[in-house]
Amino acid sequence: MFIKFLKKLLLVAVIFSVSGCGGSGSNASDNSYMPEPSLPFEAGIRSVLEPVASGFTGVEYPIQLYLPKNRITGKKYPVIYVLDAEWHLKRVADSLDRLELEAIIIGIENFVDAQYKHREDYSQWPLAQDYFDFIVNELAPKLEPNYPIDTSKRAILGHSYTGLFAGLAMIMDDPQAPFFTRHVSFDGSFWAHTEITPQLISDRGVLDERLKSKAILIAARGKVSNGRYVDWFQAMLEYEQFKGLEMIKLEYDVDHIPVVEHAMDDAMKALLIDQ
Repeated sequence: MFIKFLKKLLLVAVIFSVSGCGGSGSNASDNSYMPEPSLPFEAGIRSVLEPVASGFTGVEYPIQLYLPKNRITGKKYPVIYVLDAEWHLKRVADSLDRLELEAIIIGIENFVDAQYKHREDYSQWPLAQDYFDFIVNELAPKLEPNYPIDTSKRAILGHSYTGLFAGLAMIMDDPQAPFFTRHVSFDGSFWAHTEITPQLISDRGVLDERLKSKAILIAARGKVSNGRYVDWFQAMLEYEQFKGLEMIKLEYDVDHIPVVEHAMDDAMKALLIDQ
């Protein structure tokens, strides 16, 4: 009996000794519990994709792409659809690199015709619906499955006429399951759309009082600018009192064209930080 008692004491002592040193604990040897090493930020990868033709608008659009460099396996990233990509994708991508923010950019260049008439027409109602359908029903299904995109964090960004389109996209989208939940409009040309916009917003309010969006409205206040029309568009949305709509107003004492470069970092911070 005494020998058995000694053996029990010895066994307990061995167990406590091993557990105290952590020698065989699963946490010590299982790498799945170790945090993934943090890699230093690197500038994103920029590329040109094959153009995409649209059955809705009847033209072909050149496409650009920006991807985060240090993508983590299994991680999904916000996506920004940048309109007028031949002018603005570099500005957006440079801002992300400068701020060390990670997102995917799908850049849509314009169909180039005389004085960019196609761009002007398809940024306004009713042809804006066809351009919206091209993005949602043709371009996105073709590209998005190839990249780690967080589909709950899609943004659309435009300037001037395409800034008008970015605003209209809020109204044209599906109320119950919106494709875009973030809208960035740089000094939008809402002056070109003052007759139909109030009716579109009113009709959207009747259809559904919910409008899920983080809307970032940039207003230029320089001598040549659309600032007061951006104010007007904001007032139309506020009057409707949509539920779920968050509006962020950024204002700058610069002209219409330079406001994009001037406001880009602030816009990207508002879009991607604390989202």
